[in-house]
Amino acid sequence: MSTRQTPASHLAQDGPSTETILAMLRTPRDEVYTLSQDGATYIRPQCLRDTPVAKLTENSPYWRSTWNSLDEYLAQEEEEERLKKETGARLKLDPSNKSVAAAHKLHQDNVSKHRRIRDIFGPNTRYHPSQLVAKHHLPDDGLCQKEIMYRLACKISDLRVLHEQNELAMDPWDFMRWRISKKILSFITFHGSSARDNIRTIVYKICEDCGSSPNMKQYEDILLRAAILRSAGYQNRIASFTTKGEKAKASSSGSAQPRSRVASGGRPRTGSFSNIVPNPSSRPRTGSFSNVASNTPSRPALPPPRVDKHRSQPSTYMGINAWREQKRRREAEKNKESNQDSNKDSNKEPQK
Repeated sequence: MSTRQTPASHLAQDGPSTETILAMLRTPRDEVYTLSQDGATYIRPQCLRDTPVAKLTENSPYWRSTWNSLDEYLAQEEEEERLKKETGARLKLDPSNKSVAAAHKLHQDNVSKHRRIRDIFGPNTRYHPSQLVAKHHLPDDGLCQKEIMYRLACKISDLRVLHEQNELAMDPWDFMRWRISKKILSFITFHGSSARDNIRTIVYKICEDCGSSPNMKQYEDILLRAAILRSAGYQNRIASFTTKGEKAKASSSGSAQPRSRVASGGRPRTGSFSNIVPNPSSRPRTGSFSNVASNTPSRPALPPPRVDKHRSQPSTYMGINAWREQKRRREAEKNKESNQDSNKDSNKEPQK
């Protein structure tokens, strides 16, 4: 067994068992998909009914003119490459220019996304984003938008790893469409209804930790997420699934009791799926504040701040303005007394 497989073997302790995950991954295509007699369209799953089996083109009768063009998007990659090089050269000449740095980062990200999308949906593949589900469930502009395509492409790439490990029986694209179709069924309230208002959110959230919100939780597919995490274990990139929310949850948990992160929608922080709770010695912020405070010297042993001193010992001090007013009055009284003494002296002189 390879060392990269070790993290995946711990999954049973924190979520769906390894046997459950592998059983899902081994689902044969024939159990899920049924084609028409001529083999040109899908009959099952229901959410793919009448969708062409062959890759969609813009000349196809199935194509809708309102859909965004995949070809037009892919054609923008060359320009993004040029802008990336141009802004990179400008940034070298002026490293402190924040606007140039932001532009360079934008085009860097765009190029990375273009490459990933081309790898999965490019002209040499048989996949098209607007064939994820039947067009009955698609929004008016289809699914050829950068962020949607990038999200799908990343998940297909992760599933490829499991396919290469001989754990995933189906083609990765077919497997993803199957899991999406199963999720869509939970949003269809009656025969003939559409999931076009939900499909984008399903794509974004199906592998995510949606927390405890029931509105978001309904989009999760725990088994699919577990499969993606298994793939991440093979790729030695479990740390990339860490989120700020998980850090906050770990910090507020206090005790070192393992929590079922995968089952509840969380993502393990480290290479081991079972090693959910951070090591307090490596992360001082882990644990509740009360636990940290109990191990520190009590505050009275430290010199009390001046503001606390004033609060514990009330005084007649009323602020700088009041002090100045009091000082002005005292000086006025002194001047008055001085003037009175001078007047007395001046009145006495004529009597000499």
